[in-house]
Amino acid sequence: MPSFTAIVRVTGSAERFEAFRERVRWLLVRDPDTDPYTEHHTPGGLEYRFAIEKGIPFPTLVTASAEFPELRVEAQWDQEGAKGGAAIESGRLVEQWTGERSPT
Repeated sequence: MPSFTAIVRVTGSAERFEAFRERVRWLLVRDPDTDPYTEHHTPGGLEYRFAIEKGIPFPTLVTASAEFPELRVEAQWDQEGAKGGAAIESGRLVEQWTGERSPT
């Protein structure tokens, strides 16, 4: 198991999830530095789970967020017990935290 994991949760306008999902997939496929990930659908959200070796794909998340301003993108990570996260809305960082935090 990798020592660095990240969960990216997308919340907001559920009718936009499919378009967002397709855009993120398109961007990630073209990024040679994308680490392995899985995609999950949750009630009221979309979730990506990454096994990080090269880094969280923030440029992809920011680009997609800018194109879907009605959605909130939250990335939470755990690097050998050091936890933190960031939230992006409308292509901009709106919140950062260190330590444990419950999903929104």
